[in-house]
Amino acid sequence: MAEQHDIRMVLRPPAGRESVEMVTSAGEWHLVETNEGEESAAYMVFRTWAPAAGLWLSMVEDITTQACVLIAFGHDDEQVADLAHRMSVFVPVMTRAEVVAGPGAAEDPQERIPAVVRVALAAEPEFDAELFQALTVAAQDPDPFVRNAAAWSTTYLDWPQSLDLLRELASRDPDERVRQSARDLLNDFEGGGS
Repeated sequence: MAEQHDIRMVLRPPAGRESVEMVTSAGEWHLVETNEGEESAAYMVFRTWAPAAGLWLSMVEDITTQACVLIAFGHDDEQVADLAHRMSVFVPVMTRAEVVAGPGAAEDPQERIPAVVRVALAAEPEFDAELFQALTVAAQDPDPFVRNAAAWSTTYLDWPQSLDLLRELASRDPDERVRQSARDLLNDFEGGGS
Protein backbone atom coordinates (compact mmCIF):
# COMPACT_ATOMS: atom_id res chain seq x y z
CA MET A 1 0.00 0.00 0.00
CA ALA A 2 1.32 3.45 -0.93
CA GLU A 3 2.30 5.83 1.84
CA GLN A 4 -0.21 8.58 2.56
CA HIS A 5 0.97 12.19 2.73
CA ASP A 6 -0.92 14.94 4.50
CA ILE A 7 -0.64 18.65 5.19
CA ARG A 8 -2.56 20.39 7.98
CA MET A 9 -3.63 24.00 7.67
CA VAL A 10 -5.22 25.80 10.63
CA LEU A 11 -7.67 28.42 9.39
CA ARG A 12 -7.10 32.03 10.36
CA PRO A 13 -10.17 33.40 12.15
CA PRO A 14 -12.78 34.39 11.18
CA ALA A 15 -12.49 31.98 8.20
CA GLY A 16 -14.43 28.81 8.82
CA ARG A 17 -16.72 26.22 7.33
CA GLU A 18 -18.47 28.68 5.01
CA SER A 19 -15.15 29.80 3.47
CA VAL A 20 -14.13 26.21 2.78
CA GLU A 21 -17.53 25.23 1.40
CA MET A 22 -17.41 28.14 -1.06
CA VAL A 23 -14.21 26.66 -2.52
CA THR A 24 -15.41 23.05 -2.54
CA SER A 25 -18.72 24.07 -4.08
CA ALA A 26 -17.07 26.17 -6.79
CA GLY A 27 -14.79 23.23 -7.61
CA GLU A 28 -17.77 20.84 -7.59
CA TRP A 29 -15.82 18.52 -5.31
CA HIS A 30 -17.66 15.39 -4.26
CA LEU A 31 -18.41 15.13 -0.51
CA VAL A 32 -17.33 11.59 0.43
CA GLU A 33 -17.67 11.58 4.22
CA THR A 34 -19.20 13.63 7.03
CA ASN A 35 -20.38 13.13 10.58
CA GLU A 36 -23.23 15.62 10.24
CA GLY A 37 -26.38 14.21 11.79
CA GLU A 38 -24.36 12.06 14.22
CA GLU A 39 -24.02 12.65 17.96
CA SER A 40 -20.37 13.72 17.62
CA ALA A 41 -21.41 16.64 15.38
CA ALA A 42 -22.68 18.44 18.49
CA TYR A 43 -19.07 19.31 19.40
CA MET A 44 -17.01 18.58 16.25
CA VAL A 45 -17.98 18.48 12.57
CA PHE A 46 -15.84 16.91 9.89
CA ARG A 47 -16.30 16.74 6.16
CA THR A 48 -14.12 15.11 3.51
CA TRP A 49 -14.19 15.96 -0.20
CA ALA A 50 -12.49 14.29 -3.16
CA PRO A 51 -11.23 17.00 -5.54
CA ALA A 52 -9.49 14.36 -7.69
CA ALA A 53 -8.88 10.62 -7.76
CA GLY A 54 -6.60 9.65 -4.86
CA LEU A 55 -6.71 13.17 -3.36
CA TRP A 56 -8.84 14.36 -0.46
CA LEU A 57 -9.48 17.42 1.66
CA SER A 58 -10.92 17.14 5.16
CA MET A 59 -12.17 19.97 7.32
CA VAL A 60 -12.49 19.56 11.09
CA GLU A 61 -14.36 22.28 13.00
CA ASP A 62 -14.61 22.52 16.77
CA ILE A 63 -18.20 23.71 17.19
CA THR A 64 -17.72 25.48 20.54
CA THR A 65 -14.77 27.63 19.46
CA GLN A 66 -15.28 27.53 15.68
CA ALA A 67 -11.58 26.70 15.31
CA CYS A 68 -10.99 24.84 12.02
CA VAL A 69 -8.26 22.82 10.40
CA LEU A 70 -7.99 21.60 6.82
CA ILE A 71 -6.13 18.39 6.04
CA ALA A 72 -5.05 17.78 2.45
CA PHE A 73 -4.07 14.15 1.95
CA GLY A 74 -3.37 11.51 -0.64
CA HIS A 75 -0.67 9.20 -1.95
CA ASP A 76 1.10 11.69 -4.23
CA ASP A 77 2.97 14.26 -2.15
CA GLU A 78 3.13 16.74 -5.05
CA GLN A 79 -0.66 16.61 -5.53
CA VAL A 80 -1.17 17.04 -1.77
CA ALA A 81 1.20 20.02 -1.68
CA ASP A 82 -0.54 21.57 -4.69
CA LEU A 83 -3.98 21.14 -3.08
CA ALA A 84 -2.72 22.67 0.18
CA HIS A 85 -1.23 25.60 -1.71
CA ARG A 86 -4.43 26.18 -3.71
CA MET A 87 -6.53 26.11 -0.53
CA SER A 88 -4.20 28.58 1.20
CA VAL A 89 -4.74 31.01 -1.70
CA PHE A 90 -8.53 30.98 -1.22
CA VAL A 91 -8.82 30.41 2.53
CA PRO A 92 -6.52 32.26 4.96
CA VAL A 93 -4.35 29.88 6.98
CA MET A 94 -2.08 30.44 9.98
CA THR A 95 1.62 29.74 10.09
CA ARG A 96 2.87 27.14 12.55
CA ALA A 97 4.55 29.93 14.57
CA GLU A 98 1.22 31.76 14.85
CA VAL A 99 -0.57 28.60 16.00
CA VAL A 100 2.08 27.78 18.62
CA ALA A 101 2.22 31.36 19.92
CA GLY A 102 -1.55 31.86 19.84
CA PRO A 103 -2.52 30.87 23.39
CA GLY A 104 0.23 33.02 24.91
CA ALA A 105 -0.25 35.96 22.56
CA ALA A 106 -3.93 36.61 23.29
CA GLU A 107 -4.58 38.93 26.23
CA ASP A 108 -8.28 38.12 26.51
CA PRO A 109 -9.10 34.64 27.87
CA GLN A 110 -11.96 34.42 25.35
CA GLU A 111 -9.34 34.65 22.60
CA ARG A 112 -7.00 32.18 24.31
CA ILE A 113 -9.67 29.44 24.37
CA PRO A 114 -9.94 28.97 20.56
CA ALA A 115 -6.17 29.49 20.29
CA VAL A 116 -5.66 26.46 22.55
CA VAL A 117 -8.01 24.36 20.41
CA ARG A 118 -6.18 25.46 17.24
CA VAL A 119 -2.94 24.09 18.74
CA ALA A 120 -4.57 20.68 19.19
CA LEU A 121 -6.13 20.76 15.72
CA ALA A 122 -2.69 21.42 14.22
CA ALA A 123 -1.31 18.24 15.79
CA GLU A 124 -0.29 15.29 13.65
CA PRO A 125 -0.74 11.74 14.99
CA GLU A 126 2.99 11.64 15.88
CA PHE A 127 3.92 13.39 19.12
CA ASP A 128 4.99 17.01 18.68
CA ALA A 129 6.86 18.39 21.70
CA GLU A 130 6.44 22.04 20.67
CA LEU A 131 2.65 21.80 20.33
CA PHE A 132 2.38 19.75 23.51
CA GLN A 133 4.40 22.38 25.39
CA ALA A 134 1.93 25.06 24.22
CA LEU A 135 -0.94 22.95 25.57
CA THR A 136 0.90 22.30 28.83
CA VAL A 137 1.40 26.04 29.32
CA ALA A 138 -2.31 26.62 28.54
CA ALA A 139 -3.18 24.02 31.20
CA GLN A 140 -1.52 26.37 33.73
CA ASP A 141 -3.30 29.53 32.53
CA PRO A 142 -4.72 31.76 35.30
CA ASP A 143 -8.19 31.50 33.75
CA PRO A 144 -10.06 28.24 34.53
CA PHE A 145 -11.90 28.33 31.19
CA VAL A 146 -8.59 28.33 29.33
CA ARG A 147 -7.35 25.43 31.46
CA ASN A 148 -10.60 23.61 30.71
CA ALA A 149 -10.04 24.24 26.98
CA ALA A 150 -6.58 22.68 27.35
CA ALA A 151 -8.23 19.60 28.88
CA TRP A 152 -10.87 19.35 26.17
CA SER A 153 -8.35 19.92 23.40
CA THR A 154 -6.86 16.51 24.21
CA THR A 155 -9.88 14.95 22.45
CA TYR A 156 -8.14 15.91 19.19
CA LEU A 157 -4.85 14.22 20.13
CA ASP A 158 -3.65 10.63 19.79
CA TRP A 159 -0.71 11.14 22.12
CA PRO A 160 -0.28 9.11 25.34
CA GLN A 161 1.20 12.27 26.89
CA SER A 162 -2.31 13.76 26.76
CA LEU A 163 -3.35 11.37 29.51
CA ASP A 164 -0.56 12.68 31.74
CA LEU A 165 -1.80 16.23 31.15
CA LEU A 166 -5.35 15.21 32.04
CA ARG A 167 -4.19 13.36 35.16
CA GLU A 168 -2.35 16.48 36.29
CA LEU A 169 -5.44 18.66 35.76
CA ALA A 170 -7.72 16.07 37.40
CA SER A 171 -5.63 15.91 40.55
CA ARG A 172 -4.14 19.37 40.95
CA ASP A 173 -6.20 22.05 39.21
CA PRO A 174 -7.46 24.65 41.73
CA ASP A 175 -10.94 24.75 40.12
CA GLU A 176 -13.30 21.82 40.78
CA ARG A 177 -15.00 22.26 37.37
CA VAL A 178 -11.66 21.83 35.58
CA ARG A 179 -10.75 18.83 37.76
CA GLN A 180 -14.14 17.24 36.98
CA SER A 181 -13.80 17.84 33.23
CA ALA A 182 -10.35 16.27 33.28
CA ARG A 183 -11.66 13.27 35.27
CA ASP A 184 -14.55 12.83 32.82
CA LEU A 185 -12.18 12.95 29.85
CA LEU A 186 -9.81 10.48 31.51
CA ASN A 187 -12.73 8.12 32.08
CA ASP A 188 -13.69 8.41 28.41
CA PHE A 189 -10.11 7.78 27.21
CA GLU A 190 -9.33 4.98 29.62
CA GLY A 191 -12.76 3.41 29.30
CA GLY A 192 -12.23 2.62 25.63
CA GLY A 193 -12.72 6.12 24.18
CA SER A 194 -9.86 7.21 21.93
